[in-house]
Amino acid sequence: MTIINDTSFTIMYLYGSNVGEDDWQEDVLGDDVVQPGGKVTVNFDDGTCYCYFDFKAVFDDESETIRNRYNVCTESSWRIYE
Repeated sequence: MTIINDTSFTIMYLYGSNVGEDDWQEDVLGDDVVQPGGKVTVNFDDGTCYCYFDFKAVFDDESETIRNRYNVCTESSWRIYE
């Protein structure tokens, strides 16, 4: 799945958890970040066969955006806008 940062802020952390989980899983970016206008491809296949995931992006100004119940089986990208 491709995450596209169409904001003026850097994405510092990116979390994705299948809807069956109660907590956010580990930051999938690790030491990387996604600059404004940038993108990153991430494999969210966690072996559970879930199609629906919740995502959270945390920006360098400490704001965040959450996208709930995103279908990774039918969608190939998440474009984050301001």
